[in-house]
Amino acid sequence: MRMTTMFTYAAPAMALALLLACGGSASAPGPEIKAAAVSQGFSYTDPGGTGYTLVRNAADSTDTHLVLDLVGPAGQSGRGVGFNLQSDGSVRFSRFSNGIYVRDLGVFKLSTYFYGAYTSEPVLVNGGVKKDGTLLTVGVFQKDRYLAARTLAQPLLQIAIDFDNARTGALAPGTPIPLAITKAKAIPSFIGTPPADPTDPNADWNSVVAYYNSSLVPVDIAVGSLVTK
Repeated sequence: MRMTTMFTYAAPAMALALLLACGGSASAPGPEIKAAAVSQGFSYTDPGGTGYTLVRNAADSTDTHLVLDLVGPAGQSGRGVGFNLQSDGSVRFSRFSNGIYVRDLGVFKLSTYFYGAYTSEPVLVNGGVKKDGTLLTVGVFQKDRYLAARTLAQPLLQIAIDFDNARTGALAPGTPIPLAITKAKAIPSFIGTPPADPTDPNADWNSVVAYYNSSLVPVDIAVGSLVTK
């Protein structure tokens, strides 16, 4: 019985001696290490200015799905606009239900005059991504010169940007996400004077031809600030 008791006390002592011999020591637990905070969504602040602007559509946007309306300048009219929007790759440009990266809002008349009748030309609305999905290219254009130019001070088209769990979610809250317009062009109101009868084989198209090379003019589009939260 005595030998058992001695062994009971000796075993922990031997273990402690072995631990100390190996360089171990008893110490108090350190402070708890917390995981770094990551973002759960993003917020967008509309830009200022009176020209073309990309503004948040409050009805269709959420913390993880941002829909932006392109609104044109007040007091002007035109026939279409297109632009390139560059991101840093931390967000994802999204398709709409139509399968493409731009939603036409019905301002520009997407048709062409052909022998007395107007026919649909859906190719005038298009969008896509380039550079591994970091560059968005979209455009909506009204090329028919017989249709009147449209008022620009209203939402003209929409684009969408999605929160990406693998990329945006790795950013800390409050991280700015850069967005920049690298190129933007529009078809202005006046593009030459077409002949009264486009089906006349002797029709005078000189006025239209004179403006052909300048039918697309550079424009500035203001983009707001996108920040994770």
